Amino acid sequence: MEPIYGQSWVAMISTAAMAALAYFLAKLVQHRRSFKGLPMPPHDFLWGHLKLMGEIVALFPNNAHYQVYITTISRKYDLPGLWYLDLWPMGPKQIIITDPDLAHHTTSIENHPKHEAEHEFLDPILGNRNIVSSNGQAWKYLHNMLAPPFAVASVRNMVGMISQEVMVFRSILNKLAKTGEVFSLETAVSRMAFDVVSTATFGSSLNSQTKGSAAIRDFNEMCSAFSYQKRGWNPLKTIASIIRRWFASRRLDAELNRRIRDRFEILKRDNVDVSQKRGLSIVDLILREHINEGKTLDSEFMNTALSNIKTMLLAGTGTTSDTLSFLFMLVQIHPEVVDRMREEHDRVFTPGIEATYAMLQDNPQKLSELEYTTNVIKETLRFFPIGNTARAERPSGFFTHKGQQYSTKGFMLCPVQHTMHLDPRVFPNPQAFDPDRFKREDFPRNAWRPFERGPRACLGQSFAMDEMRITLLLTVREFDLTCANLKPNKEPRVEWNQLDTVFGDRAFQEFIFEAKPRDGMAMTVKKRTIGTN
Repeated sequence: MEPIYGQSWVAMISTAAMAALAYFLAKLVQHRRSFKGLPMPPHDFLWGHLKLMGEIVALFPNNAHYQVYITTISRKYDLPGLWYLDLWPMGPKQIIITDPDLAHHTTSIENHPKHEAEHEFLDPILGNRNIVSSNGQAWKYLHNMLAPPFAVASVRNMVGMISQEVMVFRSILNKLAKTGEVFSLETAVSRMAFDVVSTATFGSSLNSQTKGSAAIRDFNEMCSAFSYQKRGWNPLKTIASIIRRWFASRRLDAELNRRIRDRFEILKRDNVDVSQKRGLSIVDLILREHINEGKTLDSEFMNTALSNIKTMLLAGTGTTSDTLSFLFMLVQIHPEVVDRMREEHDRVFTPGIEATYAMLQDNPQKLSELEYTTNVIKETLRFFPIGNTARAERPSGFFTHKGQQYSTKGFMLCPVQHTMHLDPRVFPNPQAFDPDRFKREDFPRNAWRPFERGPRACLGQSFAMDEMRITLLLTVREFDLTCANLKPNKEPRVEWNQLDTVFGDRAFQEFIFEAKPRDGMAMTVKKRTIGTN
């Protein structure tokens, strides 16, 4: 009986395997046929766009950000402002949107909900109640709770605090200038930005610039481990990455939970008036309802609070550190831009950093007069946006674009800023670093969108822009920063970007949770005498 029993199991397994294969093939045929006649790059019936994507990925250094692949495909095949990408079964079906008006329609006029892919990508780091991937009433509740400290008036009230942390950063640059050592600009700026956003969050700095912070180390560990987990092929290293992320997450959550509970006890003990939103930290605003109504901190509330505090800390650090790293890289080859920023700083404020710092404390509104400096930041963000949004399909199931209907059923909608920003049909002469384009405004109104647009635009964009303006104001006149350890490419990897012939592979952002500088943006810094060229 045993041989017959064994043979029956073999037959059952073989039948199941054949059925699974038949189902997969039927699904494959159905899926690939659904793309027939749609605007897209060359499509393979067996591979869809997987083979093409593999060829594009091979053009770039390891772990380049996804957005450069989209820009390359769009430019190579001269694709329209809406096209389809078939990465099934390795990823969701996508509609790539590179038309600014259609992107505006998606994120502003109709405000499509976030796609479930954002949950899959963000929740393992931020938790499943974060404001970025939330939708519906959950998002509205979080937005109403978190928006007040990021209003322009509230941000200007934080200029004194931001400038204090920037002065600490300035002292660190001063020490590095004396030694002449190579250092990671991304690391230095991220510590400064983390201290700024932690003060805005908790009302006191985590002192990562001066003492080091376990919290920022755990954040970095979580992000790097998750990045490998998503792209790695070695199963042992993947398991090790999962374990690393789990331990880092446990440590970080314990630290932040302790700070939330400590602040809650202080608010109760000191009978702090939280009826007015003005002047409250982000944690105070999160705890406000519980204080007013005498509620306890139950586990559900703590999960929501923790998730959104991690969101504020991570987002508030990454945007500033990534953008300033690329800004200092770009202006290295544009000394005329640096000269104009320095002239503007002297004219709007005053020669001398200490005197400028004092003016900032007394009149933070003068930051709005730094028009050229603001445009330098905007131009950097045009070249190097830190990522893009992913939206769900339309309820109607189709788009109307230029008089033609396109199916959206089952597709992830992806407005890709990077591709718009470097499209000569959208931004004239896109390879030129030209801050004055924002004064001329010779591009479509909805084209520049590094913070996205509409109701789901980045809450902290005013905060980030002021922080970057202050950092440049208090450093750029006093220091010259130069990229170190460059390995320029003899030929550009792609036709739409020539920067790698100067900066090597640093010209292409690395995908570690967000679009980050490659190799930490190694730099050296020299002190200069203010008032000299």
